[in-house]
Amino acid sequence: MQFDERSLAILQYLREKGDFVTIKTLSEIFGVTDRTIRYDIDKIERILVKNGFEYLDREYGKGVRLKSNRKLDGFIDKFVNTNTPYRYSYSKDERQKIIILQLLQSNEPIQIADFEEMLFVSRNTVLNELDIVEKWLKERGLTLIRKPRVGLYIKGSEIKKRNTIMDIASKNITIEEMLNYMNNKIAVNKVNNFQFQTLFAEIDLDFLNGLINYAENSLSRKFSDEAYTNLITHISIMIKRIQLGKKIYIPDTNYEYIQNTEEYQISKEMVERIEKRFGIAVPKEEVEYIALHLLGAKSLESRDVEKDDLYNIVETMTLEIEDMYNIVFTNKERIIEDLVVHLRPTIYRIKFGLKLYNPLYDNIVKNYKKLFDDTKFVLRHLERYIGKEIGEHEVSYVTLHFGAALKNSSNREKARPKVIVVCSTGIGTAKMIATQISERYDIEIVDTLSLRSLKNYSGDYDYIISTIDIPHLEPSEYVKVSSLMLKKDFDELEKHFNLIYAKSSKNDDTLVIKLMDIIDKYTLIEDRERLEYELLYEIKEHRKSILYERRTYMLKDLLKRDVIELNVECKDWKEAIRKGGQSLIDKGFIEASYTEAIFKSFEENGPYMVVGPGIVLAHARPEDGVNKLCMSLITLKEGINFGNETNDPVKLIITFGAVDNESHLKALSQLMELFMNNNDINKIISSTTKDDVLDIIHKYSN
Repeated sequence: MQFDERSLAILQYLREKGDFVTIKTLSEIFGVTDRTIRYDIDKIERILVKNGFEYLDREYGKGVRLKSNRKLDGFIDKFVNTNTPYRYSYSKDERQKIIILQLLQSNEPIQIADFEEMLFVSRNTVLNELDIVEKWLKERGLTLIRKPRVGLYIKGSEIKKRNTIMDIASKNITIEEMLNYMNNKIAVNKVNNFQFQTLFAEIDLDFLNGLINYAENSLSRKFSDEAYTNLITHISIMIKRIQLGKKIYIPDTNYEYIQNTEEYQISKEMVERIEKRFGIAVPKEEVEYIALHLLGAKSLESRDVEKDDLYNIVETMTLEIEDMYNIVFTNKERIIEDLVVHLRPTIYRIKFGLKLYNPLYDNIVKNYKKLFDDTKFVLRHLERYIGKEIGEHEVSYVTLHFGAALKNSSNREKARPKVIVVCSTGIGTAKMIATQISERYDIEIVDTLSLRSLKNYSGDYDYIISTIDIPHLEPSEYVKVSSLMLKKDFDELEKHFNLIYAKSSKNDDTLVIKLMDIIDKYTLIEDRERLEYELLYEIKEHRKSILYERRTYMLKDLLKRDVIELNVECKDWKEAIRKGGQSLIDKGFIEASYTEAIFKSFEENGPYMVVGPGIVLAHARPEDGVNKLCMSLITLKEGINFGNETNDPVKLIITFGAVDNESHLKALSQLMELFMNNNDINKIISSTTKDDVLDIIHKYSN
């Protein structure tokens, strides 16, 4: 039995947590079913025991825990390393990455047999992967050469080879993983560790870190974590390629312009240090190439902004966005300055063909499609200025800037808890997150920082909200959220901060004025402003609840763990119905009167609710006592007769309450589909754990 990508990742996660983790939590993190996670846990346990380690701790209600010790840590670290005596089952995607990186970094042709031995696969498998790799390389202007008795190698320009290595790194290694490797010198999974060793083998990372810090101090700039890791990766690739005798040629470059920049002078000083440290001669072209990367490096901190042509272009773009959305930005000057700070390096990246990959690109296009298209339209002014088209990943970063400005246009200033936002992808993403948070919660965003800047931050703050793990802090010392700000992130923030009431509609304001006039007739109002605020808040919450109830529900949204009971003992059909609805009564979803209405319906209309062999769908009318759309499930230890000769005895009771004619239809349709599958129904009836039942429910919730 071998580790694979997911099982090794689960093992690493258990080691990192050092405490019990539920199966449900693991299934949500890794995006698979509870049952799949249990199979993975069993596999991990068998491998550990086979290698002389203890079984995992398992405790009902708490989950599983890894009994970590120094010997086990060494075993895991050795397994993650590329050169390991332990077998590992590489996925198709992993095999392709390794093949590409090996070919790009080798100075000699590589034999197919070498990949067979390295990847533990057959010759045919390697050949199949090479077909895909060949197509992938062709899209990037590179050619895979296959010569009998010679081997495999990649043909193409040096700059395209380097860009391809950077492309693989940026798309497959997160900034968080890169920074973690910089500190710990080991990755969290085997393939990333392979990539890191390819990039940084025999490279002094502490030296490179000092080199970037020197550039930041000399240029009076603070690079974003993203720019920092890109620069370190580029310089490392450059050193290794020079050691292999590879020289770069940069086409269509304005050498004279670059050589007159401050960045070029800093680049020369950096190269002098590199030459001394690694004993290599760095060509002049490489000095210019580093200068280009410094010119194109994103900064997290704003400096004084010169009101030049770029400033005027950004101002024009900003005014167009205001016109499109019929708003006036608050603090417009700061918005323009921040965008100028972002766009100045963007111009150099575009002019000299340095690609920027935004890991949030797909989600930005999906969730902010109109704003993305509008941003692309106003960027035509910048395209005319630089004479080149702006790529969509660059457009997506500018979209974040305008998105932040649009959200911030209605914010109010008041005394609030002081919050800093830690984000690794630059000022646009950080400000987008900051404004999404500040528009919803009663807080003050005092700063946006990179992970590296946080350690030395001396400002006053009450909370930290971060999009990445902060290694030197305990999880309880900060709030971690997704860069996309999903519903679960807002739910987590509501545990820490008070909601504020956003700007109300004109109709709501009118309604509150009328209500205040009525209240004023019959009582003395001691705090008029506070009462107006609370009325507005309740109206807003009421509208939200109506919209929430109108959404389309899946079966898994209703049949959750806390409304499922298994092997329930009952003496007759009435007790079975009563116990079937008890969890819904306890939660306030239905009233006790709803159960009485079900009894009455059985008595008046017969056992028509016995909808299939052994199944009852217990329900009544919404007006009989339903407070919220709901559903529960119980299985009976012994079958109960409900008076239906065809379908008795009953072993499964679904109690169902609807509040309207639409919101339950999808879930009910999925439930009917489940009822049609006798095999799955029998599995539910015979199940002894809720996890098994939930796995089946999720199967039908698409």
